[in-house]
Amino acid sequence: MNLPLESPLSGSSQREKPERDLPLTALGPQARELAAQGQVVSAYYVEFHKRFALPVAAIVFVLVGFPLGIRSQARGGGGRGVALAASLAIVVSYYIVFTTLEGMSLRGRIPPWLGIWLPDAIFLAAGLALIAITTVGMPTGWVHRLWHLRDVVRTRLPARPLPWRGEVKTDPGRSRRRASTFIIDRYLLREYVKFLGIGLGVGAVLFLVVDLLQTLDRFLRIKPPFTYILQHFIFRLPGALYDGLPIVVLIATVFLFLSLTRAHELDALKAAGVSLYRVSVPILVFALMLSVAAGFFQETALPAINARAEEIDSVKIRGNLPRHLQKRNQLWYRSTETRFWRMQLLDPVERSIDQLLLLEVNQDFQLVSRLDAKRARWTPTGWELSQGFLRPVVKGTQMDSTPFERLVVKMPEDIQDFTKVQTAPEIMSFVELRAYVQKLQETGHQAGKYIVELYSKLSFPLVHLIMALVAIPFALISPRSGGRAVGIAIAIVISVGYWLVHYMALAFAKADLLPPFLAAWTANVVFAGLGAALFLRART
Repeated sequence: MNLPLESPLSGSSQREKPERDLPLTALGPQARELAAQGQVVSAYYVEFHKRFALPVAAIVFVLVGFPLGIRSQARGGGGRGVALAASLAIVVSYYIVFTTLEGMSLRGRIPPWLGIWLPDAIFLAAGLALIAITTVGMPTGWVHRLWHLRDVVRTRLPARPLPWRGEVKTDPGRSRRRASTFIIDRYLLREYVKFLGIGLGVGAVLFLVVDLLQTLDRFLRIKPPFTYILQHFIFRLPGALYDGLPIVVLIATVFLFLSLTRAHELDALKAAGVSLYRVSVPILVFALMLSVAAGFFQETALPAINARAEEIDSVKIRGNLPRHLQKRNQLWYRSTETRFWRMQLLDPVERSIDQLLLLEVNQDFQLVSRLDAKRARWTPTGWELSQGFLRPVVKGTQMDSTPFERLVVKMPEDIQDFTKVQTAPEIMSFVELRAYVQKLQETGHQAGKYIVELYSKLSFPLVHLIMALVAIPFALISPRSGGRAVGIAIAIVISVGYWLVHYMALAFAKADLLPPFLAAWTANVVFAGLGAALFLRART
C-alpha cells in the first residue's frame, strides 16, 4: 500500500477558483484590493461579466432558434432532423468560441468585457440575420450577378477538352449496353451510401455532444488552448466512428430495404424477374468491401490515431509527462522465467533505479543469487551500481555477501525494457498485440485476456457484413406502416443482442470458461447463422 503523507487538510483552504464563490457585489472590491497588491485580477472581471453574459445568452439562443423552428415546421418531419443537428452545432460552436475567448481574457490578451460579450454579439447578429431571412427573404440579385460573372469568364477562356472527356471511339452498341448495365445496382448503392453518410453524420454529432458533456468540466477547469480542444475532437472522432460503424451499417441496411418495401420498388423488381438475392448482392458486396477496409484501417491508421488522441488528452491538455517519461514506484519486472527485478523508484529521465533488488532462481524456483543496490544507473557501457551487496547462494543453503561501493555490470536488460510502457490493446495493431502476447507467454505471464483481444481484432471487421446480412430479412418482415421508427427499433434490438452475446462470450473466455478463439467468433457465428437462415427463408 502507498500511503499519502500529505494531510488532507493542507489543501482544504486553497480553492481553485475563489471568484466563483463570491457574490456579485464583492467581485469588484476584491479585484481592486488584489490589484493594489500586484496580483493578476483578470479572473474576477471575467467572472463579473459572465454573471450577466450567460443569462443574456438564453435570449440570444431564442433569437437563433426561432427561425430554425419556423423552417423545420415548413419542411415537415425531414426538417426536424436538420433543425436538431443545427441546434447541436450552434451550441457546440458557442461553447468553443466562448471558451477560447474566455481563455484569452484570463491570459490578458484581450479585455475581459470583450472576450465574454463577443460570443453573444456574434450569435445575436446571426439570429437577427436568420430572422430577417425568414421573414423578409434573402435578396437574390448577387446570385444572378455571380452566375453572370461565371458565364463571362467561361466565354473568354479557351475551350479545352477535359482529360476524362476525351474523344474515345467505341462501339455504339457496346456503349449503350455499358450505360444500361447494373443500373439497378448503381441505384441501390447510391441510396445505401446516402443512408451510410447520414448515419455517420448523425453519429459524429452525437459523439461530439456526448464527449463535450463528459469533458466540459475539465476544459472549463484547465482552460486549454482552442487548438488543443480541436485536436482532441479530431483524433477522438475516427476511433468513435470506427466503433460505431457496424451500427451505422445495420441502420442503413434496414432503412434501405424498408424504403424499397414501402415504395413497392422491391415488388416491382420481383415482378420483373429480379429476385431478392440478386437485389441483395450489391449491398452484401459493399458491406464485405467495408469490412476489408475496416480491417485495413484497424491495422494501419487506427493505432496511431488512438495513441495521438491519448497523448493530446494526457500531455497537452492535462499537462502530464509522456507515459514513458513518468516516474513509477514499487515495480516488479520479470525479464525471464528465472530473473526478477524489483524497483523502488524508476526514473526514465535520469535513467536510474532506486533501491534495486535482482533475484535469480533456478528451474525449481530455488534462489540462486540476490543483488541489492541503493542506486542503479544505465549507461552505454552497462549498469552502474552503487552501495550494494552481491549475495550468491553457496553450498545449497548458505548465502555469501560481498559489499561494493561502485560496480559496473553488463546485463541483458537495459533501461528501454523498463521504460517501454505497455499500451492498451485498442491502441495496438494485430501484429503488435500478437508480439506482446508472445512476449508474455515466453516470460511465463498469464496472457488469456490479451489473447481474447487478439482474436477479437480478427473477428470485429467482419461484423459489418454480418450486420448487413441480418438486417435484410428483419427489414422485410417488419410492418409496412411502421416506417423509420420500426427500422430504428429493429436496429436497436439486433445491435443490443449482438453486443450482449459478444461481451458475454468474452467474459466467459477471460474467466477460462471458453477458448479465446471461440469466444471472439461466437457472436459472429451466431448472428451469421441467424441471418443466413432468415435470408434463405425469405420470399424471393
